[in-house]
Amino acid sequence: MNEVTITNIFWKRTYLFIEFESNKDVELSIVQTKRNKKTEEFEIKKQHVLETKKLENNKYRSKINITIAEGRQLLDRGKWTFIYDNNLENVPKISDDILFHIEEFSKAFPYTGKFYAYVLFFNICEKNDQESMIETYSLSMHSLYYRKNFNPYKRQWSEVRNARSLRSLNHKLFIRVAKKLLNAYYQVISKILPKNGKRILFMSENREYIMDNLKAIDARMKERGLDKKYKISYSFRNIFKSKWQNPFSWLVVITKIAKQDYIFVDDYVPLFSFLKLNKKTTLTQVWHAGFGFKLVGFGRFGINGSPHPVESCHRKYTYGLVGNNNLKEIYSEVWGIEKESLLATGMPRLEHFLDKDVQNKAKEKLYSENPEFKGKKIINFAPTYRGSNQYNAYYDYSKLDFDRLSDFCKKNNAIILFSRHHFLTEELPLTEENKKYIFDISNYSLNDTFYITDILVTDYSSCFYDFLLLKRPVIFYTYDLAAYSATRGVHRPVKKVAPGPICETFDELLNELEKANNNDFEIKDFLIDKCVSNDQLASDKVIDYIILHKDVNDL
Repeated sequence: MNEVTITNIFWKRTYLFIEFESNKDVELSIVQTKRNKKTEEFEIKKQHVLETKKLENNKYRSKINITIAEGRQLLDRGKWTFIYDNNLENVPKISDDILFHIEEFSKAFPYTGKFYAYVLFFNICEKNDQESMIETYSLSMHSLYYRKNFNPYKRQWSEVRNARSLRSLNHKLFIRVAKKLLNAYYQVISKILPKNGKRILFMSENREYIMDNLKAIDARMKERGLDKKYKISYSFRNIFKSKWQNPFSWLVVITKIAKQDYIFVDDYVPLFSFLKLNKKTTLTQVWHAGFGFKLVGFGRFGINGSPHPVESCHRKYTYGLVGNNNLKEIYSEVWGIEKESLLATGMPRLEHFLDKDVQNKAKEKLYSENPEFKGKKIINFAPTYRGSNQYNAYYDYSKLDFDRLSDFCKKNNAIILFSRHHFLTEELPLTEENKKYIFDISNYSLNDTFYITDILVTDYSSCFYDFLLLKRPVIFYTYDLAAYSATRGVHRPVKKVAPGPICETFDELLNELEKANNNDFEIKDFLIDKCVSNDQLASDKVIDYIILHKDVNDL
């Protein structure tokens, strides 16, 4: 079977060049598709065959002049997918070099006094979205027309007019009106209930209970008796669950917000994207992750799922917490705020992570409930999810050979604890034999399981940041490194930053598990959390600086 692999993309004025390798002569095309309502299959709606010539051996170069792509017209707007030999099933493979640099191939053509622009950009589509193989990716190009926006800081009604159906139009109108009404309600309540400097709110719109940094700060407030001097309130719900999608629930939350002098949040809170907060309210993002590779927030700007440049809740933070001074640059990018607003307190949730009493208590609980763990070498698998959000989150279990992992455990007196990301609902495909050596422990606190873990295996997750405090080895199993970098994006090159071996195949992973020990990796300074420094806890720094307005060192 012939394989076609795209190896290079470049522009010369209005000519787009695509270089590829193929075992035989092929016709490379770009196509727009439509779904056949009767067969539910995709068909070619528009197609342009690229002019192709052979360079040498199995190397080819195709080109298209986008100004005369459609007669004497520009390439029509929309999504164009690359195929070959006039077959939608023939999708070229994409070289790793293309995947790592996909954002560099876009092109903008301003015209008419730069009042308009014609833009072409490339992205990688997971074929899994079209119910095909998970690991197959297709290269697509989007051609769009843009008009100058004279007021970029005001949401344009054109976004409503561009609705694709009457139902979509009604939904967009409803959302816009609802946001304005909710914001008006907030402004009224905020004025009726003037600030007194004594009200504090801990909240999350992603979780139904308090945990991590919020829990640590709340607990420390109570230990210091500050709950007697301040009125502490709580608001926890998961807005991705339908039961919270009703007007009354939103009014309850906004009423709580309007009362507050200090608000602490963990994770994304969409409400703050349209609420114009009272200037006397201090909003602090305590973000649960220390350092992870996957891009979030404005680190994904320009990528599917990136925040709005103006209406973003991240822009509203008065302060944001980071693990140490070296991470300020990353989180300045993530939240789109200046570095001076970031406080290097360390993660409050980690300030007791190394306490022996805490560790022993967690170990006793784990061993009492799972006596089969005792006396074993324990490997903890804790990967992050793939997909854009929790609705389509998945992990490709086919990249793990559970039978070979079981054999490895049997030979090495080991067991594997698998910690699924909380977005993942699909259970592990384990046989009864596998279950003797591999255990799904997703119902336990991940950090508690770290205390009995000898080796951590992860990928782009931030969990290794915590585990490093125990000074035990970490292995990174990044079977989709290039594709993940292209579709999700990473803050820093994994191969340069990861404090442990990087495995891109299962065989490499098994080999690293065989030779893993406690002394074969170097921990870079910017990966070490300053949860306790100068004999001061991270939560105390947060409380003293933000609430009590005291001077705090090293922030």
